[in-house]
Amino acid sequence: MLVFIFLMIVLFFVIRRMKLVVNASKKILVSGFVFFGIIVLLKFTGLIESNAYHNIVRGTYGYFELQNSVKFNSNISINDIKTTADNEILVVVLGESTTSQHMQIYGYERKTTPLLYSIKDSLYLYNNVISSDIFTLKTVPKLLTSLDNSSENQVAYNIVEIFNKVGYKTYWLSNQRAISYHDNAISKIASNSYEFKFYSHKKDKHTTVLDEVIFPDYLRILNEPGKKVVFIRIIGTHFDYNKRYPPSYNKFIGSTNASKKEKIINYYDNAILYNDFIVYSFIKELQKQNKKSALIYLSDHGENVYDNTEFFGRSEDVLRKSMFEIPFFVWVSKDFELPIDFQYKPNRAFMADHTYESIGHLFGIIYKDMDVNKSIFTKTFKKRKRNVIDNIDYDSYFLNKDD
Repeated sequence: MLVFIFLMIVLFFVIRRMKLVVNASKKILVSGFVFFGIIVLLKFTGLIESNAYHNIVRGTYGYFELQNSVKFNSNISINDIKTTADNEILVVVLGESTTSQHMQIYGYERKTTPLLYSIKDSLYLYNNVISSDIFTLKTVPKLLTSLDNSSENQVAYNIVEIFNKVGYKTYWLSNQRAISYHDNAISKIASNSYEFKFYSHKKDKHTTVLDEVIFPDYLRILNEPGKKVVFIRIIGTHFDYNKRYPPSYNKFIGSTNASKKEKIINYYDNAILYNDFIVYSFIKELQKQNKKSALIYLSDHGENVYDNTEFFGRSEDVLRKSMFEIPFFVWVSKDFELPIDFQYKPNRAFMADHTYESIGHLFGIIYKDMDVNKSIFTKTFKKRKRNVIDNIDYDSYFLNKDD
């Protein structure tokens, strides 16, 4: 930015010294034509995402909008945190646009998760978990803060800050961009980490950075001394699906005259296959540490990919089960200290806006505002209505309902 500003100042004085003889009306016309022509060119080529002027305006607007829309309470006292275990490493992997309906490990007919399936018996696999919303901006803050679907104008507590307060070194590794119209609140959560890094700065749809880019930093962090919590946000299976995996994972191909529907499904299933490799690798590297460690994996929301319908994507106007149904599972090391009230109920009806309480409960770091009865891992779990968009009762809405 400093180099850019310097060049703009130099250019300003260079232009001032130039002697141009142009009729005033023509000058205005030409200037306007060039200005709007550049804007149109930047917009339709996608280069506007890398334009300094555009990002200065958007970043400034996004910052002030963020301060007004999301408020976190940083006044956290260590005296208000109860530590019930002495665990060493926690890894929280946040997937993207991944529905459990297309995962072999959840019963999908294609072998899209062979690696995770091979260690299925060592996972706490939950079969009935849904997201609270179908868009990232609405879901992720509810995963990592005290916000949930019943919150109204509430000042939230941030799980990252809670871990910081008790002496864990926190990290945030994200293969999604830091500033956009949709991610600013999430970046505010990330900024509380001891170290945070973003590997992609393009729109989700256009980025081609694969999730394996995270591996070098992940391995470095695991090998650093001390207790730590690592939050990893992957691009997962976000559209465009065919940009989410390398050519070697192009397993589901179909016929040469395949329809658009068949191609889209194949692209998505290939993305799931690569996602399987990514998450499995995170687990296996963590396992090598031989420490009291755990990994939680879940997706921010699901995705409809022609699942008993004739469209793909997500829409609040046309809700489908696959938009909400997400993978949620946990791996723990053999000496990991589970809560004394831990209970594994694979079919427990859970909505992911209480992941905040579940993380604290599982790892043994419980803040005063965490109601352990909301945790998916406790024997005292209190069932509730899973109200999603427009206060729709998910379970009754989709009961015996053909998608």
